Amino acid sequence: MNFYNQINELCSIKETIKNSNMFLQKKLGQNFIYDLNITNKIAQESKCKKKNVIEIGPGVGSLTRSLFLNGAKHIFAIEKDINSINALSELQSIAKTKLNLIHDDAKNIKLHSLYSSPFTVVGNLPYNIATFLIISWIKEINYYQSTNNLLLERIVILVQEEVAKKLSARVGEKLYGRLSVLINLFCDCEIKINLNPNCFFPAPKVNSSLIEIVPLKKMRYKVNLDLFEKITKVSFSQRRKMLRQSLKNIQGEKIIQSSKIDGTLRPENLTTKDFCDLANSLSEL
Repeated sequence: MNFYNQINELCSIKETIKNSNMFLQKKLGQNFIYDLNITNKIAQESKCKKKNVIEIGPGVGSLTRSLFLNGAKHIFAIEKDINSINALSELQSIAKTKLNLIHDDAKNIKLHSLYSSPFTVVGNLPYNIATFLIISWIKEINYYQSTNNLLLERIVILVQEEVAKKLSARVGEKLYGRLSVLINLFCDCEIKINLNPNCFFPAPKVNSSLIEIVPLKKMRYKVNLDLFEKITKVSFSQRRKMLRQSLKNIQGEKIIQSSKIDGTLRPENLTTKDFCDLANSLSEL
């Protein structure tokens, strides 16, 4: 029996959970997907065929199975819960060296330490750490862009719907903010699939979205990242104020004039390039 047939012969995800005597831990944000039709769609969106994949939080392996069935070459699966690691043992025995199980918290892992890049990151992220992980990956991407190397081909992750909208928001939209601007500086971003709570067990209280983040080969605009983050933090922390007010403590009048930006605008009206212009003007003072 070939590898793919062996995966299809595995017991169902529900049976895997039952056989492993697992109990779900709310503190780990565990919400599993039983329906392999859904995980197959996610795997297809990840374009994982013949790719090396880092999977965040495989749980009991529903998405892991789909990634392999859609042609993933090798999977590094990072899982904090030892019960989930144990539940993956049957899949591990089939996949052998194709599957590396890493018992650790994804927050502790530097992606570049796992495999020679580029690779794809896929996962159903716990809501409580999703933003932290995305920002940390963006900063790794920034370092590799500065050395003219590509760390990641794409990131395809399930997150809370509101987080997905923040990541992909455009100028003037309600959820447009620091995260939207930071992502746009380094990546293209698009919501691919929306899922209601009934797709998960246990069902979360909010909708989820699958979002695709594709890193650019280089930063969209040249800018000092520390100053860029400073400008966006100050601006969006006072998002209802005009720029001339919110930036007044960091020489706002000078940098606004130098950047030729209208000081009566609010941060949600500024593009990524506008924020880069402000940061570059600050660096020249």
